[in-house]
Amino acid sequence: MYKIVIIEDEDIIRNGLIQMVHELMDHCRVVAEARNGKEGIKVIESSKPDIVLLDLNMPIMNGLEMLEALPQNLFSTIVISGQSEFEYAKKAIQYDVVSYLLKPIDAKSLKESIEKAIDVLEMKRRYISERKKDPYEIFRNYKDTDSVTLIKAIQYIEDNIGQKILMDNLVEYTKRSVTSINNRFQRDFGMTFNEYLTRLRIQKAIDLMANKELHLYEVAQRVGFADYKYFNQVFKKVVGESPRLVQTYFMRHHD
Repeated sequence: MYKIVIIEDEDIIRNGLIQMVHELMDHCRVVAEARNGKEGIKVIESSKPDIVLLDLNMPIMNGLEMLEALPQNLFSTIVISGQSEFEYAKKAIQYDVVSYLLKPIDAKSLKESIEKAIDVLEMKRRYISERKKDPYEIFRNYKDTDSVTLIKAIQYIEDNIGQKILMDNLVEYTKRSVTSINNRFQRDFGMTFNEYLTRLRIQKAIDLMANKELHLYEVAQRVGFADYKYFNQVFKKVVGESPRLVQTYFMRHHD
């Protein structure tokens, strides 16, 4: 049975969609509904749907704002919009929307869209199950070296990850020159010391998020970012998604 959430601010349309889904799709059921994107985020997080039917033009938080706030690999999305909102609806393509339904919605279009959403969802699930590693393991082999200098440098970094770390610290600790240390980072890891340190901090932040015990600002501090806004910027640059989206992923997939 596939779970569907309907997020639509107009009661008559939302209720009509619920009735149509139950009449047309014997292998689907509507498990929750919402009237705006803010409510939608809550019901999605609590009900964990397979498919979301989402109106774009809603008060408080519109459909695009809601999509931006949630990971898109967890469910299939069908967008609902009026004819006058078509250009606006096209912006949703960046969120991997499966299908677009124009109001008024007819039964045939709704059924075809849900069936397509199910197909896409199953493909996503097969792809995820075939992956051998967590999608957020961005830097797992960061200790893979036989260089004594790097082993000492890595140990220093590990012991002081929550503090400011400069190349001068490694020079003093390893008794090696800046050039020597950087050459070893390039040789064994294919990156400079600064790149290594940044990616390591972000990987450790992801590991902390997976444990779901800390607030995001606490995660940032634990891995050496005193400024959460800067942490957010660096995280997005390295991972491609915001810390909040990654945190939501772990909340959904690591129960």
